[in-house]
Amino acid sequence: MKKETFAVIPRESEKELSGGLLHSIAIGLLFLSTLFVLSAWMVFHVLIWRAFIFGASVSVICGLVIWLIRKGQKRFAGLTLVAFLWLMVSFGAYTAGGVNAPIFVGYAAVIVIAALILGMRTGTVVIILTAGFGVFLAYAEANSLLPEHFDYPPIARLFIYIFFFFVIILIQKTAVDTTSKAIERASASESQYRTFLENIASVTYINDLSPDVLTTYVSPQVKNILGYTQEEFITNPSLWMEILFAEDHERVFHESKRTSETGEPFSMEYRVVAKDRRVVWVRDEATLVRNEMGQPQYWLGVWTDITNSKNSESAQLDTLDALLRRTNQLQTASEVSSAATSILELSELLPKVVELIRSHFDYYYVGIFLVDEKREMAVLRAATGEAGKQLLAAQHALEVGNTSMIGWCVANDRARIALDVGKEAIRFKNPVLPLSRSELALPLRARGQVIGAMTIQSVVEAAFTDADITALQTMADQVGNAIETARLFDERSSLINELEAKNAELERFSYTVSHDLKSPLVTIRGFVGYLWEDAKKGDLTRFEKDMQRVVNAAEVMQNLLNDLLELSRVGRVINSLEDIKFGEIVMETFNLILSPPLREKIKFEVQEDMPAIHCDRIRIVEVLQNLVSNSIKFMGDQPEPHIQIGFAGRDDVKGYPIFFVKDNGSGIEPQHHERVFNLFSRLNPEMEGTGIGLAIVKRVIEVHGGRIWLESQGVNKGSTFFFTLPPAE
Repeated sequence: MKKETFAVIPRESEKELSGGLLHSIAIGLLFLSTLFVLSAWMVFHVLIWRAFIFGASVSVICGLVIWLIRKGQKRFAGLTLVAFLWLMVSFGAYTAGGVNAPIFVGYAAVIVIAALILGMRTGTVVIILTAGFGVFLAYAEANSLLPEHFDYPPIARLFIYIFFFFVIILIQKTAVDTTSKAIERASASESQYRTFLENIASVTYINDLSPDVLTTYVSPQVKNILGYTQEEFITNPSLWMEILFAEDHERVFHESKRTSETGEPFSMEYRVVAKDRRVVWVRDEATLVRNEMGQPQYWLGVWTDITNSKNSESAQLDTLDALLRRTNQLQTASEVSSAATSILELSELLPKVVELIRSHFDYYYVGIFLVDEKREMAVLRAATGEAGKQLLAAQHALEVGNTSMIGWCVANDRARIALDVGKEAIRFKNPVLPLSRSELALPLRARGQVIGAMTIQSVVEAAFTDADITALQTMADQVGNAIETARLFDERSSLINELEAKNAELERFSYTVSHDLKSPLVTIRGFVGYLWEDAKKGDLTRFEKDMQRVVNAAEVMQNLLNDLLELSRVGRVINSLEDIKFGEIVMETFNLILSPPLREKIKFEVQEDMPAIHCDRIRIVEVLQNLVSNSIKFMGDQPEPHIQIGFAGRDDVKGYPIFFVKDNGSGIEPQHHERVFNLFSRLNPEMEGTGIGLAIVKRVIEVHGGRIWLESQGVNKGSTFFFTLPPAE
């Protein structure tokens, strides 16, 4: 803001003063020229003709000047008068003796009139012209180039000097009178202007043109708005920049710098900090003031206190925001309710719910935890964003209890709110979510029991209002009921699927009993007759062959019965579960089925550092034994047999580790990939076996909660059996 120096006279007033000065000079010249003519006629007869010509010319020109002034052509009138006077004096000097002519002193009056009326620039031009013409007259006089001139008597010379003396006095008197009037008008205008500025509600200021835009004047009202006095601003010219609100400082500084460079008007709304630490909103509007020559002088600006209007706008925006938020809550609740009633798969329902809540309320992170069977851990089952993907992949879980927001919420069946997570000691600090500033944990209930909790996190402190908590808890209750419904549906679906599988097995079992078991019985019955005939004939050789066929048929039937018994035991008789490294199971399997010659014939490759699993060790050894034996049995004519056992990542659904047994043997056509796991399914009847082995493998894997599938490109392309098992606890 700038200095207490006011350009209080508008440009129109300056023109009026200049016109008045010109008018006064023209009237004065008319009066003096008339006196000059009368004096010459009455006393100085020798000057009568020159006086008459001069007086008549002045009368005409002054009349023309006065007419031009009335027409508003003040500058043209001034140029006309100055040009006439200069030409008149120059003509008189040329015809009356050059630089020695008495009229030569008239140049002084012409120069003064030009400077007063038309400005110093025009006055300087007249001086240069006068000096140049004076040099010409001196040269002409020295070389006798001037016309013959009349020698004035001393008394006539004195009269001419006295005339121009009075002309100078006239100009001085007129200039003094005009200046006095200008000073009076300026004082009155300044007084009115100052009174106006210092009694309006806004603060007026002046800033200089320096890059720091320092304050040189500020009106006293600044104390009413900011508490700082006028003297404090004048004493500290950069005070206005120092009291800028921190968040607004950069944008105000850049805009001030830009307008200083371009000269464009400055207009902004920003905040300043009052002396009593209040935050005050001001509208700042400033204009660059220039002089008549267009040169910048200072910045003249106004501060207007708009705090009340800003507060009103803020209140309206808060009300509108509350309405929009309430509408958003109702819409989200409706969509959550719709999802809860239409989606029965937890794997689809939970991600849908967390994303609905996060996106509609613009939260940072939303996650759903479900309590495990032992009610010891709350396991993350759905979460939003990249952080959610990382936490799900890591099988993130929190202990039920007071060690975390979620754990406390589940243990106490109450919502838990952290308005500032940096100060909330009970909250679990998660490095994957560094931007969280407030968190809300809500219990998920079903049938009166807490089954989990929902975490909602925001990057804003104190982000949750009472209305938010009520609406979100209602949604959480809907989600809890939906989870229970989905679980019941899953159980029902599982029972139905299990029942269908049992029925299918029962049908296959009936077929086996009626067909596969019947076949060896028919063989035994037929060859018993042959044995009777061989005995009567005494044909012992034949007797031994037929007896061997009976024994073979009995062994086939025995194997079928044993496999059926083994299949029936899976899922009913189970050994205790334990945590064991999968690599140890592989080594145990190799020790059971691989002889030294077999190890030399087939290349076995086992991946190192495979994860541990929680399982019935004996059953999983049987699974791996069956899969490896099949790979060996169906190796075909492969010249370089190769079997690999390893770890292939984790299952997307449950996060279980995925293991595989891969060979480069005879392979299986894609259309038979599901069939191989069916009961008594044998793709090659010529190969030994009952066709129950892979059915048992599938049953054991499913009893552990895993799944098994086959991948093969076809005949002679090898096979890979993938299966999942629960990780170690």
